[in-house]
Amino acid sequence: MDSPSSIDNTETFAGLLTEERHGGPHKEHAVLLLHGLCGSQLELGSIPKQLKKVGCTVIPMVIDNYSASLTNSQVTPNWEDWCAAVESKVARLREEFKTVSICGLSMGATLALAVASRSSELLSVVLLSPVLQYDGWSVPWYQNLLRVFYDMGIRNWSYKESEPYGIKNFDMRRRVASALEKDGVAAVGAASIPARHLRAAQRMMAYVRESLPLVRANILIIHSIDDETASPKNAELILQGISSEVRKVIWLGDCYHIITVDNEREIVTNETVMFIKRGIDLHGNELSRKYLAHSSPLKDRRQ
Repeated sequence: MDSPSSIDNTETFAGLLTEERHGGPHKEHAVLLLHGLCGSQLELGSIPKQLKKVGCTVIPMVIDNYSASLTNSQVTPNWEDWCAAVESKVARLREEFKTVSICGLSMGATLALAVASRSSELLSVVLLSPVLQYDGWSVPWYQNLLRVFYDMGIRNWSYKESEPYGIKNFDMRRRVASALEKDGVAAVGAASIPARHLRAAQRMMAYVRESLPLVRANILIIHSIDDETASPKNAELILQGISSEVRKVIWLGDCYHIITVDNEREIVTNETVMFIKRGIDLHGNELSRKYLAHSSPLKDRRQ
């Protein structure tokens, strides 16, 4: 099996994707952004920009044989290599920043959960349309048969994206279809996902389903009730399984799977930023309380 290596440099889409440091109350907080399988940071919409506005340092990750720009359909990826790349980045960031959070979309949210189950270094994790199983209303009935074919050795095929491309908004869907046809990648991800990458993702989902009790970071889930790729059951399973003290779910009613660029994208962006900011503030208050509790009491100077 080929082992992909981690890539730490960032993509440069739309001028929003370089790591930037900011002043302000949240300057000591870093946020890792994880796009979907074989996708790009275009999928995160306006989230990077708004996180930078509140002073967070934003790090969009590019991962070998996970990101669209570094995908090789002939290489068999290992999901643990994807996870190791993110874990390594988190560890390095914790040496430089007081706190680190992750925001992931679709399979990026699943990858974030895998990391959170193996690391105690994360403050908050935002899960946008997380996928623990492909069970949405547009998933073809033969989905499970594809895994059987793969395990039989039939692996030189790809799963092609089709209508509605994870988007309910008709005008946006039309633009995405045009971009996929022209460039092979758009705000919804890549035009197709190689079989080898899809199988690695399925193995990661199986691991995450079993490892949810190990997740203790603050968790926000934003999920559409009409998600065509991953039904609301995915969010419910996460809420029931994690051990996080802080957990919150927001249900959307006017979009499909790629909620960051669909009809309710402003709600998604605002709730994501507010949750991360709140986590930073609560963490700061907790540290202050611990400091005061362990400080030596003032001596009585009265004679």
